[in-house]
This record gives sequence, structure tokens and C-alpha cells, in this order.
Amino acid sequence: MVARHNRHEADGQFLLRTIALVLCSLTVTSTTSAEDATPTVQHQVTFFDDRFPNDNPKSRTVEGRVLIAAQDGGLLIEGRDGRLWTVGPKQLEKDEATTEPFCPLSADEIGQQLQADLIAFGIKSPSEIILTKHYVICSTAGRVYGEWVGGLFERLHAAFHSFWKEAGLELHEPEFPLAAFVLKDQAEFVRVATKHDGPDAAVSKGYFSIETNRIVMFDLSDAGKSVPAKSFAEIRQRMRKSPFNVATVIHEATHQIAFNSGMHVRFADNPVWLTEGMAMFFEVPDLESLSGWKTVGRLNQTRLDRFRELLKQQRETATLASLIESDSRLKDVDVAEAAYAESWALTYYLIKNRKADYVRYLKTLQSKPRLRADTPEERRGDFCKAFGEDLEILERDFKRWSTWRSK
Repeated sequence: MVARHNRHEADGQFLLRTIALVLCSLTVTSTTSAEDATPTVQHQVTFFDDRFPNDNPKSRTVEGRVLIAAQDGGLLIEGRDGRLWTVGPKQLEKDEATTEPFCPLSADEIGQQLQADLIAFGIKSPSEIILTKHYVICSTAGRVYGEWVGGLFERLHAAFHSFWKEAGLELHEPEFPLAAFVLKDQAEFVRVATKHDGPDAAVSKGYFSIETNRIVMFDLSDAGKSVPAKSFAEIRQRMRKSPFNVATVIHEATHQIAFNSGMHVRFADNPVWLTEGMAMFFEVPDLESLSGWKTVGRLNQTRLDRFRELLKQQRETATLASLIESDSRLKDVDVAEAAYAESWALTYYLIKNRKADYVRYLKTLQSKPRLRADTPEERRGDFCKAFGEDLEILERDFKRWSTWRSK
């Protein structure tokens, strides 16, 4: 059973499965001598879409750019909405380059697409589109809650970019409008998540889909109430009863920002301890703030306490090297909770004590190619290049810090 404060392990497991399936599906073909196609030319690609065999497989045409053209004919396509499509050679029916330059959909076009998808998924509730500077939110949870989420997203976006600019990491504005479904209840969420990303996605309270580039979540302020909140004040009052629901919103939005600002590369082999640790670093709720969240990098006492429990158990397999070299501990349901806590603790420790080295490490990961899985030795090498070769010394200092660090 997943404890209440470990709500992100479920969406993390879905994220891990997605990455594994993608790397397995095209790595063999792309490593034979994959070539990056010219990304500025727009293509029309027709292929047989059988991602969900029980849900009417069909021929599909996507307008987008070809990011990778494998030697055997497989493609990695980025649609005009930012969605990534992996097309195997047996699926591909036609690939035609146009004379038009690649052009992302506008915010209005993304909004229309989101509403059309809801109808296709069988959602009958009326939806509203909320547009902010960077976001397109399709809400069946009412305009007030949608606008509250949009405001929270924008505050996070500004804080995220400001924090890393000050740290010396170069990021960029998102190329695509950032899309999110905000659904009225968990029943709608389960239906949309299952249709959108498969049944594994439906077990969480919300998630960011690396494949579609969308956030999918539901009204976490509802708490079984039949009437949506009518004001931001009412939403804040409801959220105070379950502060970690705010953390869920921030956590998933952090993933989306990180993958759309150049920090992480979608469909590259990003270490999951790093991507999840980053989201947990930003997620901590602030009950003194009117929005429920304000300060970047607050101490996550729940995660720290769980990591201290891990240290007391003195598990021989729970080494720093095992976390860095592989995602296996984060995949194992028996130890995932502890591994997530350690991922947060390591991220917090490195940012607070080795920020320049941490930024150097992020810059290395920014250049990772898509659809290539690193070996454990390569992962360790990237880490040691930034933080030093002696992991035992780093692990000793890290664990010593965690035993005395308090609120």
C-alpha cells in the first residue's frame, strides 16, 4: 500500500514504464546509425496507431517534424502540439515532407484540440478553456478552479526560471503552449487517463505525460463535495485540509516545465532520481502562503524523516551508487518509497551544498540524445565528472548531513 504522503510514487512508476517502453521500442533501430532529420521542415506522416490494441487501432496522420529517422525506416516525430510519436518501420505508411516550416499550434488551437479529445474520450461534462501566458488549461472542474491552477502554474514557472537563472543554468521559454486537463472528479480522471495514456496512468492523483507533453489531473479541492468552489478563498480553505494536494499540482507542473525549458530532454535517458528529486525539491506546500505554495526549496520534512528511517535500517543495497547507476530501486514497489525519499534528500543536499557542481551535472544531461539508454558505467561517469570520483566520501558526507539537518 502506498502511504498518503507518497502519492507521487504511482505517477513515477507510470513515468518509468513509459520511458522503458519507449527506449525498448526504438533503441535497436535508432542506434544502427540514426540520423537527425532537419527539424525545421514540416512533415505529414501517416502510420498505423496500435498503442492500445483494445481501443480501435487505426491509421493516423500527424503533422510535425521528424526528430530521428532510423536506418531501418522507424521515426520519432514531434507533432505540432508537442506530442512525441514513435513509429516503427512496420507501422509507417507514408512520410511526406512539405514545403512549410514546422510551426507549433497556437494556444487557441491547443485548446480546441483538448476539448475535442475530451469528447472523444466520452467526457460529457462541459469544459472551459483557461489561457494564461504559458498555459492552456481545459477544465471540467469549473472556471474558478481552472484559473486557480493556472495562477499556481504561472507562479511556479516564474520561480523555476528565476531560481535556475540565478544558479547559472541557461533555460528557454517553452516552444509549445503548456497543456493541462483539469477534470472535475476522480471518475473523469480515471477515464481520461486510461484513454490518454493507458490504465497504468489512472492510479495516481495526477501526472505529467512525457509522451503527450500534457498534465492530467482532477479537482483536488473537491474532497467529495458536489459543488465546485466559487472563489480562490474557498479553494485555499479546502486545500488547507489536504496540503499535499497542492504538492501534487506543483510536482507535476515542475516535470512539465523542466521538460519544456531545456533542463531535461524528453525521451532521453534522464536519471529518474534526478527528475523526481527535482519535482520533490519544488513541491513542498507552504500553508502560510495564500496560494498554498510560495518558496522554492523548502525542507521536505516528510521525505527527510523517511530517508532517516532508511539510514537506520542500514540496507546494504541502498547505496548512493545504486541510485545513480540505475532506476531499479525506483521501479521496485517494495523499496520505491525509500528510494524516492533518498532521491529528494540527495537533490536537496546537492543543490544546497554543491550547487555549482549540480548545475554542471544538469548541463551534461541537457546534451543527452533521445532514444539512447546509458549504461550504469556511463551514468556513474556523468555523475562523478561533476561531483568527484570518490562516491564513498560523498555518500558519507551526505548521510552525515541528513542525520543532523532539521527544520
